Amino acid sequence: MRQSICSYQAFSEIEMLTARVFRHSLLAFGLLLCSSSILLGQQPAEPNAQNNAADNALNVYKELMTPEEAISFQKTKQRDFDELLRGGKINGAEDKKLIAEGARYYLYLMTLKQDPKKPENETDLNKLRANILRDIQFSGRVSGNFQARELYLEELTKRAEDLLDNHRLVRFSAVVLLSQLDLRDEDRRKKIDRVAYTMAYVPLIKVLNDKTQPTELKIVAANGLARIGQTGNATNQLRIKIAEEIIDELIPSVNEYSWYQRSLVEALGSLGITDNLARRPIVTDALLNVMGDPKRTWEVRSTAALNIGKLPLKANADIKLITYSIVDMTRKMVQAYNANTAGYWWKRCFWNVYLAFKPANAADNTGLVKQQVNQTVVNDAYKQVIKPIATIVQPGETPKINADVTKEMDDWLKEKLPKNFRVAPVQAKPQNQQVAEGK
Repeated sequence: MRQSICSYQAFSEIEMLTARVFRHSLLAFGLLLCSSSILLGQQPAEPNAQNNAADNALNVYKELMTPEEAISFQKTKQRDFDELLRGGKINGAEDKKLIAEGARYYLYLMTLKQDPKKPENETDLNKLRANILRDIQFSGRVSGNFQARELYLEELTKRAEDLLDNHRLVRFSAVVLLSQLDLRDEDRRKKIDRVAYTMAYVPLIKVLNDKTQPTELKIVAANGLARIGQTGNATNQLRIKIAEEIIDELIPSVNEYSWYQRSLVEALGSLGITDNLARRPIVTDALLNVMGDPKRTWEVRSTAALNIGKLPLKANADIKLITYSIVDMTRKMVQAYNANTAGYWWKRCFWNVYLAFKPANAADNTGLVKQQVNQTVVNDAYKQVIKPIATIVQPGETPKINADVTKEMDDWLKEKLPKNFRVAPVQAKPQNQQVAEGK
């Protein structure tokens, strides 16, 4: 089992690296969404006037600054701006104004189809974005004063919203930038962790809520929110606010592309919370609902299970219901696998179930075995899923799961059927018990 898990871990890491690079290629991703709709069991929406108008808007550059304005800033203010940003200290209103003008200049450059310095060349969005991130990284590095950096991040976040109704490449570049902003950089020598710029969540949430935005843009926004959840310094109250926004988008997303659904699930599981301010386990509930939804793909449902394993579950969480739901989903997954063992997605799906219980790296603090819940219950459920996992995550073609294993799972599910269907004692009984019962 150790060898098979390690083998698949290496496979998974390579696959995730490939996915990370791939999702930053807008055109390739757009083609993927179109070509894979049949494979995913999802069809694109029928064309209508509203869709056509949105598509047309995605192909139009709206230049928010003239080339003459760009050249003027470069000649008269760029050097002063660079020195101010690098020095890090803000001395008054004029410095604040210059930082705002610099943010406007660098972002609005993205809306120019041609490079103002060399009009024969198209604007290089990747280079512009890299330059912005480089300047942020060097801001205050020598002086240790980060006033200019923080103000620049604030102004960039405000101005980036102006680009979200522009050409699709401009929108994409703006959202990728927002997803990469850092308040502080990692310094391993000083044992300082990277801190994502939390307030970038505001425009990223707006992208999720905007029905006219293309799916690839929403995926990047969701990934940005996941990064903020993992490395940002958001308060618990703000994390709850972000979680509620993600849940509002996740619940009706069943007909969206599965990659987007998975991104929303990952974002929700990365926030490090389970409850809202009323102590209702809204995050746990949402992930259980996704996990038990037969209309969603197995990749989406198993990703929800994985992210339940990331949650900081409290001792009063109904771990019997949670583990029962994971085993029940796994049993149904086994049934679907036996009907079609050739599906390329099965190794990832069953690996996700493994990660719901145990981390890939023993030092990581994820997985139900690492949570402050009844470990006897967790281990009992783990024994039910590990046999099919050990078979399916092996490299190469894998056999069907034999009847002895499925009968053992069936018997366990009948014996362990929860007496109640609440995630935590403070939660009212759900209207739909079918999710908890695995129907």
